Amino acid sequence: MASAVVGWWAVGLGPAGAWQDSANAPRTTILEFPDLGPIRGSLDPGLPAPGALGTTPDSIGGSLPSGIVGGKRRSGRIPRDTGNRVATTVATNRQLQLPEALPEPTAAPPVANAAGGVADLALLDDEGPADGLSLDAAIEQMIRDNRDLRALRHELTQADADILTAGLRTNPLIYMDSQFIPYGSFSDQRPGGPPQYDINITYPLDVSGKRRSRTVVARMARSTIEAQYQDVTRRQIDNLQRAFVSLQSARIDHLAAAAHLADRRRRAAEFARSAAARGPTAADEADRLALAVDRAAAAAEDAAAAFADAQEGLAVLLSLPTAEVDGLAPRGSLRDPYPPPPEGEELTSLALRCRPDLRAARLGVDRAAAEVNLQRANRFDDIYLFYDPLTIQDNSVYRQQSATSWAVGLTFSLPVFNRNQGNIARAQSNVGQSRLELEALERRVAAEVRLAEREYRRSRAAVEQLERDSLPRVQAATARAGAALAAGQLSAAEYEERLDAAAEVIQDLHDAVVRHRRSMGDLNTAVGLRVLP
Repeated sequence: MASAVVGWWAVGLGPAGAWQDSANAPRTTILEFPDLGPIRGSLDPGLPAPGALGTTPDSIGGSLPSGIVGGKRRSGRIPRDTGNRVATTVATNRQLQLPEALPEPTAAPPVANAAGGVADLALLDDEGPADGLSLDAAIEQMIRDNRDLRALRHELTQADADILTAGLRTNPLIYMDSQFIPYGSFSDQRPGGPPQYDINITYPLDVSGKRRSRTVVARMARSTIEAQYQDVTRRQIDNLQRAFVSLQSARIDHLAAAAHLADRRRRAAEFARSAAARGPTAADEADRLALAVDRAAAAAEDAAAAFADAQEGLAVLLSLPTAEVDGLAPRGSLRDPYPPPPEGEELTSLALRCRPDLRAARLGVDRAAAEVNLQRANRFDDIYLFYDPLTIQDNSVYRQQSATSWAVGLTFSLPVFNRNQGNIARAQSNVGQSRLELEALERRVAAEVRLAEREYRRSRAAVEQLERDSLPRVQAATARAGAALAAGQLSAAEYEERLDAAAEVIQDLHDAVVRHRRSMGDLNTAVGLRVLP
């Protein structure tokens, strides 16, 4: 049986540049190869054979190189006059389970919009089109249609076949022979015979319980593979969450960039209508506005391309036909109107109970113990019961009546030299190894939960701080700048600089919201349970 691996949730194209997450480590490509990995508790070597050519992600360090679906890094950052672009990375390889009922949302605080053509903050609360794809619907569709998960389900079918194979009994043997067949014929001078004909039946007897032990090991291997499959699904759901958030952020970037382009074109048109009254500086102002329009058009095109990339990334996980990729749109807000999850120890306790990779490791310890029992049972070969129901002695050559008889006997090996000592010692060592691996995994899981929780708390605090302190100051400053411009106390160029400063703060808020939304999925993945939507 091919070795397997199993799980649930993780991928996403980097947001169209507007959603740069500098706090997160580089992420792996969406085009990963889900793998069940070695069966927990098996006696297969845990280290690659010297000189082996590894072809799976596990054999090259656990992940594939970073990459972007679409062939290049694209930036769809909300354009500013400075022309800054920020490229982002793609996906990560994290982890989660099937969704549970979501908590009831609380009302999100209203956020006022900054003036002067800066991206509309209401986009952060935009729910997307009414007929868009929600995260819950996307998870259900991925679990149902994802080709990688469907392929790995066959590992469970193959494990069922292994159970059937392990429970099969050894076939009996039938042996027929004839004896005392003369070269020529027997005579008084060459006595022999009489010719004899036998039918022998040999039935193997499993006196040490090897078949029962094999079946136990096969059943425990199947349970372990099932838990590993759940873990693959958890990681794939995490991939999906990241791809979904990336699509949400790329869509908002796309809308904001298009609105910014329209605003720049409107300002250029208004200036052109009043250029005659502006005197000798009109040409310089017109050139500056034209350059701003060009930059906004390039940024809008870039954002559209990044949105298309994000659609492609999510479509891969959903196994959507190519014709449906362009119409893929997310449904749901990036905002977090939900109460915070439990803290610290409770989250760690949930993870230790719910993570399917931990369950697989615990089952692997039990499987390793069952392997010890199997190797002990293999110390003794089967005993072969020999039964000869019919032996015919042909006395016709002596003109006498033929005789019939029967026989019975046993054949068995003497366990003098080989009592399977080496395999027993190896299986016992494997039990200790499996227990150490379980302890190490428990420590890593607890650390993952702590790290994910810290990131969730930090990102939530960052969003709250920006909304509470920075945003009101920016809005007040923008309002003052608008009043000064109307009173003739501020030039248009100076007013644009004030708007650029406001755009920086709003961009920081965009980035913080997306970072926090991703941290929610990461916390779910680390716990192995959907504690947040």
